[in-house]
Amino acid sequence: MSIGGGLLPSLRRPVPLMRRADLVTQRVECQGGEYFVIKDPVALKYYRLDPEHHHVLGLLDGRRSLEEVRDDLQIVFPYARPTLPELQSVVVDLHSKGLLASNRPGQGDVFITKRWKIRKQKALGVLSNILSLRIPGWDPERTLKLLIPLVGWLFQPTAVFIQVVLIASSWLLLSIQFDHFRRLLPEFQQFFGWPNLLWLYFTLAFTKVLHELGHGVSCRYFGGECHEIGVIFLVFSPTLYCEVSDSWMLPNKWHRIAIGAAGMWVESVLASLALFAWWFSAPGMFHHLCLNIFFVSTITTVIFNLNPLMRYDGYYMLSDFLEIPNMSEKANTMLRNTFARVCLGIETREDPFMPQRGRHWFILYAVASAMYRWVVLFGITIFLYTVLKPYELQSIGIALAWFSMAGIVGNLVFNLYRIMSAPRSEPLSRPRMLATLLVLAGIVAGLLAIPLPWHVEAPFYVEPHDVAYVQTSVPGKIETIHVQPGDRVQKGAPLIDLVDPDRQLRLQELETQLAVQKLELEKFQAQPNAAAAQVAEEQIVSFERQIADYQAQLAMLKLTAPINGEVVAMPRVEEPPAGVEQIELHGWFGSPLEQGNVGALLEPRTNVLCIAPDDSFQVILLVDQLDRGDLQVGEEVEIRFEQLPGETWTGKVSKIAPRHAEFAPPSLTNKTGGELATVSDRQGRERLTSSAYEAVVVLDQDTHLLRSGLRGKSRFYVGHRSTWQWIWRWLRLTFHFRM
Repeated sequence: MSIGGGLLPSLRRPVPLMRRADLVTQRVECQGGEYFVIKDPVALKYYRLDPEHHHVLGLLDGRRSLEEVRDDLQIVFPYARPTLPELQSVVVDLHSKGLLASNRPGQGDVFITKRWKIRKQKALGVLSNILSLRIPGWDPERTLKLLIPLVGWLFQPTAVFIQVVLIASSWLLLSIQFDHFRRLLPEFQQFFGWPNLLWLYFTLAFTKVLHELGHGVSCRYFGGECHEIGVIFLVFSPTLYCEVSDSWMLPNKWHRIAIGAAGMWVESVLASLALFAWWFSAPGMFHHLCLNIFFVSTITTVIFNLNPLMRYDGYYMLSDFLEIPNMSEKANTMLRNTFARVCLGIETREDPFMPQRGRHWFILYAVASAMYRWVVLFGITIFLYTVLKPYELQSIGIALAWFSMAGIVGNLVFNLYRIMSAPRSEPLSRPRMLATLLVLAGIVAGLLAIPLPWHVEAPFYVEPHDVAYVQTSVPGKIETIHVQPGDRVQKGAPLIDLVDPDRQLRLQELETQLAVQKLELEKFQAQPNAAAAQVAEEQIVSFERQIADYQAQLAMLKLTAPINGEVVAMPRVEEPPAGVEQIELHGWFGSPLEQGNVGALLEPRTNVLCIAPDDSFQVILLVDQLDRGDLQVGEEVEIRFEQLPGETWTGKVSKIAPRHAEFAPPSLTNKTGGELATVSDRQGRERLTSSAYEAVVVLDQDTHLLRSGLRGKSRFYVGHRSTWQWIWRWLRLTFHFRM
């Protein structure tokens, strides 16, 4: 190799870096070879070096030049033939890891800048993973030393065998009695409902505390050290984390794997005990707490801890088993370099510390890990949405999901920026970039075209099945109330008598005028006066017509039952609080059937009551016009009442209105806490701002729990819409577009 004359003085000049004297070194066997694990006791970081790089670290004493380091390295390792630039990159890497120190002035500013950079990266990491927040804690060495004599016997072979028998017995019980076990489990919403959600929250914290103590105690038991235990918020549930990276100093990899599995092992034993206790205990607080412990320990162990695709226990166990430290960082680096080379035409600098074999497995691991993070994020979002929805707090879960998603996407954009802004000697390959964009566009188009089954929601209110409404046709004051809610009536039976004094007085005036006109007619006929008699006859006909009209109107004041059935009161009209000024005068409050409303004026088209022919109820759905084509007669619909959030009814659509509804019931409008946007017209009716269709679902189960006027949300299954159609539907419901 030839080196320019301008570079010779700097390469022959002593390297102003030396190995830190406080570093701790442990020789370990890994993948059939010998390696050295270096411990930084100040930063509590661990690095694995191969013998050549470890020897280079030892040769750096502040007096040797790069050429002297290379020559001394080749004396011990004759097969090593590094070039001076390669050796220089090794020195730079060792210095970036903090394994080298320098006596030159000005190094403090460099370390301060590096510290702020690390803090910035940690802050960005917290923002990108808000569902798993880690807070630094304390040094637990003294506590662990006290615990070892008390619980260290649990790691003895005899104790481990007993624990294996316990775990196997619990799972055998579960497999044999699985059907019975499933029947005893409460419904999801009831299990995660209030206040059991609080117990689940504290149970998660309790089990994870024992989990992390299992890591710490096992690390001390096998000869390692544990210098940090802190608080971590998993989905905002406080628990502990235990830093046992010192296990890398243990030469036996099976001891390291045991330390990684200790937390899950503790949870498995705890879950087994909880399962037996739940099975043999009577229903009550202890019974449900045992179920909480079993659920939390089992689910979190399988989904999070045991899975090697996330950086939890399973990941570190796999890393120890394969003897590949920092496996995730290496996999992500290989994926990033492969993307830069294949998609952008960028040749990255070869890293001497990266594995040289099985690179495709690292890339596959990085891709699978990224996909699994999205799956977990989606699952947590659905969980939070389902749990918080009955309390109208589902927007919190959605906001957290968007925040976490923004962190993941931001990390992808940042990695792309690092690739694009990295110094390189060759320009980007435009053909490769164009091909990458075309492939990416095809993938996005394919994903948007995939049918995505989902559920559509629609608000509803309850009324009796085939109900007949009794409505006023003319204004009148309540005079007599003949029935009360719950009474059985026959068709034609009197319900309410109204009175209209003005019409009654006008009728009497017309009858008097008619009698007078008849006397006038008799007089004109006796004279005789044909012309006057004809005029009198015409007036008599007019008076009789007016009298018939008024008699018909007064007859309408007698409200009678249109069908046989049970009297059902209409939803109450609440009286405004004292001191609140009313925009419009209202003649009555509560129900027209209340005796306190006798004498109150009822306007025309006022629903006074309704009559139910049987005990069945029907649910009236108001389906948005965007979803009208997805709902068919005979389709099954899930019903959940606002007043009964823990219960779910099912029914089938029996009828769908052919025309859209113009008005909404007051109970479903956003003015009374409903979801339908309406505006009030001059007659006080709530007019819908967007078209909706009424669909009828008949309910005949648990009718004793139902009451007319109940409201809630229904949902029905839609399986043919593509991902893009769902996105477009959300955009149209969220924003108003004017074409």
